[in-house]
Amino acid sequence: MLIFVLALQSPAASADWELVSRLCERTLRSICQQTVDQFHVILVCNQRPSIPFTHPKITVLEEDFPLPQDTPGRMADKWLKIKRGLVAARDFGPAHIMITDADDCVHRDLAALSAAHPDDQGWSFEIGYLHDAGSRWVYRLKNFHQYCGTSAIVRLEPAEFPASMEDPTEDYFILCSGHRGVAAYLRSRGTPLRPLGFLGAVYNSATGENHTAISLRGWRGKKMLLKKLLNSRPLTRSLRRAFGLYELP
Repeated sequence: MLIFVLALQSPAASADWELVSRLCERTLRSICQQTVDQFHVILVCNQRPSIPFTHPKITVLEEDFPLPQDTPGRMADKWLKIKRGLVAARDFGPAHIMITDADDCVHRDLAALSAAHPDDQGWSFEIGYLHDAGSRWVYRLKNFHQYCGTSAIVRLEPAEFPASMEDPTEDYFILCSGHRGVAAYLRSRGTPLRPLGFLGAVYNSATGENHTAISLRGWRGKKMLLKKLLNSRPLTRSLRRAFGLYELP
């Protein structure tokens, strides 16, 4: 079983709640096009997104979380919601967990990979796609797991899930390591993640609601432009289908 855990920012912390909702809907649709049914989605939020899309594999946890006041507060809000999602996901354990940003897209074969290898420690997304909103191109981004939160699948035993929100966060490596450190932590304890054998996620940037995102639009200079050219790929119909990446109205 592969459990996707998403934290959604609140309307009060959003410049454009309608856009945040549409981005979240695209992410949910992307996840729910998995080719096998051994998956579940846990979306944690202050207020559920204003969207028509529903799916039996989605659980929405709508609670009164404190409103963040700045960028560090936004990150704290995100991880508090992820912790709440992991408490709920404990009922599925042992299971593969994928912490997923609520504006990214994922490959439709991830749940099939998890189902085929239920005892594997998991996979690190060392390469992925970066997509600037509105562009007809995607960029193959190396060290993807160092930039994007949607970048690892990790198997957790029941004891590795927090049992309640009162449990100390520091007792759970999945909450302490973050997307930049989880692979290194698991490697240090002798249970490394394997590289994913295909590109597993699209990091959607320049949407207008990113707070820590990178973007290709500011790249200047001959070396940077050459790097951009060599690693860019057309956003084909088949690639859009594989990730559920459609243009927002």
